[in-house]
Amino acid sequence: MKFNDVPAQEWPDLKPYLDTCLLPVTGLTGFEDPTQVTITLEQLRDALETIELPYKGRVVTYPALHYITGTQIRDQLNTISLHLKRMGFRYIIVLTVHKEAAEWKAEETDLFIAVDMDQWTTESEQIKSSISKQVQQLWQRSD
Repeated sequence: MKFNDVPAQEWPDLKPYLDTCLLPVTGLTGFEDPTQVTITLEQLRDALETIELPYKGRVVTYPALHYITGTQIRDQLNTISLHLKRMGFRYIIVLTVHKEAAEWKAEETDLFIAVDMDQWTTESEQIKSSISKQVQQLWQRSD
């Protein structure tokens, strides 16, 4: 469920069920041409659907963090994750298709998923299955 699909008047009642925030990170730097940006956004969309569609009743997808500059991305993700938890989300999942994302994992992020889109065309089913297992394990650890 996208953040703007949640009716404001229903949020207090839905909050206990929508306990997971999905935070997409595009990872653009500003050096991409329009074609590269389009490809990256389409890849991110495809990866997000792996969580958004099957877990629609539990996950809220927030707006993507599109641009990154420098090494503060981990601090930024940590701060955003902490704020989202203070707003009531129990779990924060960060998902990206950025290739150099391994060092971005922040301590307040409960699950960090970096999808290798170079492998997506040949191994998408395995990647989707792995993502699904990781999400379910996250919830099982804490429930």
